[in-house]
Amino acid sequence: MFTNLIMKLRQFMTERYGNDPLNIALFAAGCVVTFVLSLFAYFFLICWIRVFSYLPFILAVLRMLSKNTYQRQKENEKFMRMSAPLMSFFKKKASHLSDKEHRYFDCPVCKNTLRVPADRGKIEITCPHCGKKFKRRT
Repeated sequence: MFTNLIMKLRQFMTERYGNDPLNIALFAAGCVVTFVLSLFAYFFLICWIRVFSYLPFILAVLRMLSKNTYQRQKENEKFMRMSAPLMSFFKKKASHLSDKEHRYFDCPVCKNTLRVPADRGKIEITCPHCGKKFKRRT
């Protein structure tokens, strides 16, 4: 019986779009919006406003069950292009935080990221790209 249910679900989802990073972002946004609107409704005694918190969840489920996969892929690609600078910023910060042996500085002229050894005191850093020298405490 359980395998029969799984097979029916698999058959139902065969031509559907499924999950992607945009859906995950919509679910996360839905959680944040639900929390904020619930607080707002609690303090201002406006209960019907919580209905708007379900919109990101409904949109994500409709995208998952959509059969128009080409359009959903285009939406996801646009989302990934728009979120790429933010994602690269957080990945860069995470890698810098995990590296305990080095400090990272941006060159004041060319904005390149420079890696220098940590715990060396105040040192003079020379940018290999533009040749600018500047002092920083590591």
